[in-house]
Amino acid sequence: MRPINLLPPEAFQRERTRRAVLRLVLLLVAYLGLLLLVTIAWSGRISAHEEALAQQEATNADLERRIASFGRAAEVAAEYEENARLIQAALADDVSWGRLLNDLGRMIPDRVWLEGLTGTAGDAGNVGGALGRIQVTGMAFAVPDVSAWVRALDSDRYPGVGSAWVSSVTETSVGEAVVVRFVSESALTDEARSRRADLRIPEVGG
Repeated sequence: MRPINLLPPEAFQRERTRRAVLRLVLLLVAYLGLLLLVTIAWSGRISAHEEALAQQEATNADLERRIASFGRAAEVAAEYEENARLIQAALADDVSWGRLLNDLGRMIPDRVWLEGLTGTAGDAGNVGGALGRIQVTGMAFAVPDVSAWVRALDSDRYPGVGSAWVSSVTETSVGEAVVVRFVSESALTDEARSRRADLRIPEVGG
């Protein structure tokens, strides 16, 4: 059976308009909802990017601080190396005279006594590669005693000197005793070098 519309045409038109407006409102609400969801999603992504950017900036700042500290460390290392070179140069020919004389006093033969000693660092005479030289004047009861003195200088008991020789031997007397006066010379070896440079240059841990 066909339905019969008893409403006037104006009412029917208003109903159609109302429904169209309602559909438009619903579409607008849906659009706004979708726009809101998109905005929220983009806001989350922007916040995440901003947080990542802040973290990266903090990392960059930390790296810059480290680089600056490394630069200062390089300056300190260069200053340390320069000071170490100066100390090594200043003490390159430094002789441990105290140790040398102490060892010398313990190895003098019984029939020999010393009258004088002169030591020079950096001047080794004709002995190549030596640190310096020492000249000793002394007395002995006989020439074989002078030979014993030279052998003592060249022995392993006295590693600070080497290449000993006697430059002069003369006979003289002390009271009624006949003795010999001698002059010996020796080259200072590297064992006579002091270790003051090592003590004055602090070790740096790796």
